[in-house]
Amino acid sequence: MPVVSVLMPVYNAERYLKEAINSILNQTFKDFELVILNDASGDSSKDIILSFKDTRIKYIENEQNKGLSFSRNRLLSEARADYIAWLDADDIAYPTRLEEEHRFLKEHTSFAMVASWARLIDAEDRPTGNFIKSYIPNEYLSALLLFVNYFVQSSVLLKKSCLPEVHYRPEFPPTEDYDLWVRIAANYPVAILSKTLVDYRIHTANISSVQQQKSEKAVKLNHQIQLENLGILPSDEEVNLHYNIAFRKAESLVFLQQTANWLQRISNQNKISKRFDTKALHYILAHRWIKVCTSNKSLGIKALGIYFKSKFAEINFRNVFLIIKYLVNK
Repeated sequence: MPVVSVLMPVYNAERYLKEAINSILNQTFKDFELVILNDASGDSSKDIILSFKDTRIKYIENEQNKGLSFSRNRLLSEARADYIAWLDADDIAYPTRLEEEHRFLKEHTSFAMVASWARLIDAEDRPTGNFIKSYIPNEYLSALLLFVNYFVQSSVLLKKSCLPEVHYRPEFPPTEDYDLWVRIAANYPVAILSKTLVDYRIHTANISSVQQQKSEKAVKLNHQIQLENLGILPSDEEVNLHYNIAFRKAESLVFLQQTANWLQRISNQNKISKRFDTKALHYILAHRWIKVCTSNKSLGIKALGIYFKSKFAEINFRNVFLIIKYLVNK
C-alpha cells in the first residue's frame, strides 16, 4: 500500500499535462501512487497519460464528461493510501512538496490537512510576480475561512480518515474545494506551510467573466451556510455585505460603518454559539477590519476615525504599517 495517493483530475489538459505528471514522478518522496482520471477529454490527454510507463500511475476515465466534483469524488474512492494529495493537471509541484507536507502531518498528528504557499504562473509558464500566501497563524485558519480561502487545492495533503462523509458537494462549483476545507477545519486543526511548494496556473479558463460569476455565487452560498452554522440567518443583502467585506474595497464611509456593525454582530453571535474559538475569531475580525478600513485611500482620514471607534481596532506593527502606508500614499 502506498503512503500517499496523489489524485489528478484531467479534462483537455494536453498542453500542461506532461509537466504536471513529471512534477509528481520527480518528487523526493517516493512512496506514492498517482491516480489520474480522464474526464472524457476531447484532446490528446489520454495518449499523454498512457505514454508514461511508471508503475505508480493508475489510469481511470469517465465515459462521459462528469465535471470536477464528480471526478474528485471518484478519485477519492479509488485512493488506497491514508494520505491524499491533489494536483490539478495544469499546475506544478515542487520536488520536495510531498516530503515536506508528509513530514508535517507525521510530526503534528492532530492536524487533518496541510497546504503551502503557491506561486502564480501564466499560460506560458512565466511567473506573474504574484503569490497566494497566508501569514495567519494556523490556529486561526478555521475562522479565516469564514471570509476567504487561502488553501490552494494543488498544494493540499490531507488525512483520508478526516474527510467528512460527503466529500465534494456539487452545489459549489467551481469552489467545491473551499466548501470541503471549511467542513474539515470545523473539526480538526489545519495548517499552511510558510513555503512555496507549487506553481498555480492562471489563464483564460479560470479568469473568464462567466467563471468569476459562478465562483462568486458559490462563495456567497458558502458564506451563507457558515453564517447559518454560526447562528445568523442572513438576508441576501447581508450575504452580499459579507462577501464585499471579504473581497471588495470599501466604497464609502457608510460601508465602513456597516462593516463595523456586521463584524460586531458576528462576534456577539459567536459568544452564544461558540462556533469559533473566541481568540481566533477576534484575531480574524480585527485583521479584516484593518484591511477594509485601509482598502480605499480616497476615503481619507475619516476612514481612520471610523476604524479607531471599533473594538476591533488594534495598534500593532502590521496595523501601524498599513495606516502609515494609507496616509502617505493617499
